[in-house]
Amino acid sequence: MKNEPHTIRREARKALFLTILSYTLSILFIYAATLKTMDYNAFVADIAKSPLLTKIRNTTLAPLLLGLEFVTALLLPFRTTMKAGLYLSSCLMLLLTLYLATLYFFFTRIPCSCGGILGMMPYPVHIVFNLLFTILSFTGVILLTGPAAAPHRFKRPLVD
Repeated sequence: MKNEPHTIRREARKALFLTILSYTLSILFIYAATLKTMDYNAFVADIAKSPLLTKIRNTTLAPLLLGLEFVTALLLPFRTTMKAGLYLSSCLMLLLTLYLATLYFFFTRIPCSCGGILGMMPYPVHIVFNLLFTILSFTGVILLTGPAAAPHRFKRPLVD
């Protein structure tokens, strides 16, 4: 019984962290997708220049990526869809981070289709930035789905 206030505070801190994280990620995805949409032709042209994406049609990939970014941004702020948004965010951030790292470490011609501040970052900084948000996204998934999220999962002993 003594641990109840501590547990309540911990749950409140977790809820606050998840709220701040989901809104921050949502803003990041809205920002990135909006900038790409505002200069859509340049975004499609940059995708076409990518040495990693030569087998994928840029006219298919560009709207798909933008759609995923906007959908992720819409899923994150709401409690009922936050889990799906964090999963999608984690996958997108991981893929984008791996994509950037692969371009940086293995290719000399490095096109960047990110706009705004993200596009002006040097590649190592951009990779670290993406890696940080990838880790934060996965942290959110773990907080929502990990063992602490379901403490009463095993009410009976496993062996009788």
